[in-house]
Amino acid sequence: MGIREVTRNPSRVIHRAAAGETVIITEHDQPIAMLVPLTSTGDLAADKLIHDGRLIPASNPGGVAALLAIDPVAAIDAADSAEIVSDQREDRL
Repeated sequence: MGIREVTRNPSRVIHRAAAGETVIITEHDQPIAMLVPLTSTGDLAADKLIHDGRLIPASNPGGVAALLAIDPVAAIDAADSAEIVSDQREDRL
């Protein structure tokens, strides 16, 4: 999108980015800036950390929301994780 169009219709450009579109801004057909939508995880604490620059969202296809949707599985016993991995590797040998 040309810079002239951005300056004439800034709210339209911002609404496009808010809707999830990445807008490349050009001047004389050369890219000069990019307006991207903010990442929203649906988790207020994670969103605040991202906004504060203390958390960098994962770059997986499902985004941070997919990671936050994973329910942790309780351990069956008190075995050390290194022992579990070692046992699993022995099965493959």
